[in-house]
This record gives sequence, structure tokens and C-alpha cells, in this order.
Amino acid sequence: MKKLCLWTIGCLTVLSTFAQTGSNHQALQQGYKGSIEIGFAAGAGETAHNRGEFLLVNGYQFNRWLSAGIGTGVQVWQVTQQVTLPLFADFEATFMQQPISPYANFRIGYCWGLSEDDILPKDGLYISPTVGFRWKLRKNTAIKLGTGYLVQGSRIKQNYQTPNQFTETTYFHSLVAKIAFEF
Repeated sequence: MKKLCLWTIGCLTVLSTFAQTGSNHQALQQGYKGSIEIGFAAGAGETAHNRGEFLLVNGYQFNRWLSAGIGTGVQVWQVTQQVTLPLFADFEATFMQQPISPYANFRIGYCWGLSEDDILPKDGLYISPTVGFRWKLRKNTAIKLGTGYLVQGSRIKQNYQTPNQFTETTYFHSLVAKIAFEF
């Protein structure tokens, strides 16, 4: 785990040095930053559950490279047709100030189930790192394509309606593909 963290920090350092070579007319402007995003999370592992996402993020662009915000939206789970509401903090870094530039995004928060499901509730931790590319359209508008990983926690009932019933925490792991319009 330490090696992965050090490798990630090293890559971000190298990429941030490239950000300094971008031309100023391509730079992101400080101020409000919003995005509308749709995505598909393909479940992986033993608890594979697919879901679609529609998310809105409102935040602030601090400088040409960093922004932070708060996001929410809805998820619809494919098999159970449950609807969940994630609420998360959103942190994003843009590494170059070019018409097409790489970005990295990290989200952490909580997800609430809006539909009843006694056996498989979807309330729990929400973590989603993403990497991708940002295509600049105008001054502060862009289309972003990204891929990432999504982990959601849930307390699931095992041996449901038996004398041996118990609750355990499980995590739904998913690979995510997303497209966003940034304004």
C-alpha cells in the first residue's frame, strides 16, 4: 500500500510540472465550477451489482489546477431497481492547461437508500476515485470522459428471518465509466 501511495504521489508530482508549461489563455478561471454527469458502474467481485448514476457537482475552482465541491444525485441499481442518493465531497486536479488535458478526481461521502429493501439495503460509505481527460469547449466549459472505481458500503442481513440472522458490513466494488459536462 505504501508503494502504491508513493507511486501515485510521484506521478502527480511529474504531471504537475507539466501543468506549469501550459499557455495562460487556456487556464481555468478561479470561481464557481459545476458539472452534470452520467455514468455506469459495472459491479465486480462477489457482490457485483450494476447501477446507473446521474450526478450534479457544485464547487469552487481555486486556481488553474485544483477545485473542490459538493455533489449529489441518484443511482438506480439494475437488478433490484433500488434508488439511492449519494452525497459526497468532490476534489479534482487538472494537470495541464491545454485544450485536452488529463484530470484526476476523488469523491468521498455517504449513500442513502431511497427504496425499501430489508435484505440488501444500500446505505453506507461512498468512495470514488476517477481519472480521465477534459476537452475544453470554451473559456470554462468542457466535456470530461473518465474511468474510475466505486466502493459503496452496506450493512446486509445474513440468514434472513432465521434464528441465526445477523448483520454484516459488505462493500460493493464497481468499475465506473462516466461522461460529464463542466461549466
